Amino acid sequence: MARRGRDGADFGVTSVEPAVPGHEMAAAADEGHLAPGWLRLGRDGRLTAYASCAEGLVRWTESAPGSDVWHGPELFPVEGWAGRFTLAQDAGGFVWFAGTRHREGAPNGRELVVAAQYQTGRPLGEWRSVGNPFPEKEEEPQPPPGDPIVLPDGAGALHVLATRFGIGVRGRTRRADGMWGNWQDYQGKWVRGSIAPLVTAQGRAEFLAPFRGGAAYWGQGGPAADFAWLGRLEADAVEGTHASYETSPGCGTYFWRHPADGGVVAYRPRTHAGAPSVLMPLGGAGGVGPVGVTRARINGYDCTVLLQRGADGHPEIAAYPTEGEQYGTWWAPVGERCAGLPAVARDARGAVTIAMLDTDGGLRIARQDLTDAGLSFGPWCRVG
Repeated sequence: MARRGRDGADFGVTSVEPAVPGHEMAAAADEGHLAPGWLRLGRDGRLTAYASCAEGLVRWTESAPGSDVWHGPELFPVEGWAGRFTLAQDAGGFVWFAGTRHREGAPNGRELVVAAQYQTGRPLGEWRSVGNPFPEKEEEPQPPPGDPIVLPDGAGALHVLATRFGIGVRGRTRRADGMWGNWQDYQGKWVRGSIAPLVTAQGRAEFLAPFRGGAAYWGQGGPAADFAWLGRLEADAVEGTHASYETSPGCGTYFWRHPADGGVVAYRPRTHAGAPSVLMPLGGAGGVGPVGVTRARINGYDCTVLLQRGADGHPEIAAYPTEGEQYGTWWAPVGERCAGLPAVARDARGAVTIAMLDTDGGLRIARQDLTDAGLSFGPWCRVG
């Protein structure tokens, strides 16, 4: 379904406002500081790419919808920045970020912080501390806390969730009126790594909290409702590889890697009436990290598109009829070696767009050729 894109570095592309040395960006990406879903489409039709370096958050922005002229990289410094972040986009198009910073006097010397970008290309809002959900004295050796997750629901509430092995999942909610509640304990003592969040088109939020050998499943009954425990699944997974996407109204599919060979599997905790909840293999053996996910029409069919960093470090793409994992899929390389995880989204025209950082720290973009009935891509363009 896919074929390799042609390497068109610097082809008709302008990058402005350079702010971050390329080798620092490449180093940050190779250490895993590209958050899943780091390519986002704004309400004005422009794509934005986000990454991290030692000083803070980095951003590239299309100058116009579908343009090969991008602004960036722009650096947004964060004092005490720990180097990792996650992001989510709400129904209004706001992009929310969560990260960790080191601060003297904070419990265990660190606190969680959140910020928002309210409009594409505009400065970020102030980074605000939400405290440390795990003030308990840390016992060594223990795995580090999972990356904090920011999860906006459809009622205007903002949930910040974090995990720590030996304690579990804790979350704090800012209501639609702007008031923050206290930290809530969702238990799960053996949870390892970060949770996998999902918000449906109806605004209902849910998440998987992975532990060794499975995951706990939590969700809202509807927007603004409290999270309730919905069950658990027994399924081995490579830690840090969970991803999610809504694949039918109100129904999310979760993806992760099986430890046997690193291949991708899919699972739907909520299924249509009478449909069993089973693990479905999707290939991609040897790949690393979580897959990027989007949906697009290919040959007239609604398809789920997956993007991974393959075993040799190249981006690889696959597609299959949405919720039709039984039909199988195959993976095709679509570019040169990348630093960190590649990202996928649809642009203002609906074209599947792939982003990656090259090994020099530059941002490269490839877009679906919409004149082809299948899933093929035009040349790679270096935009920053």
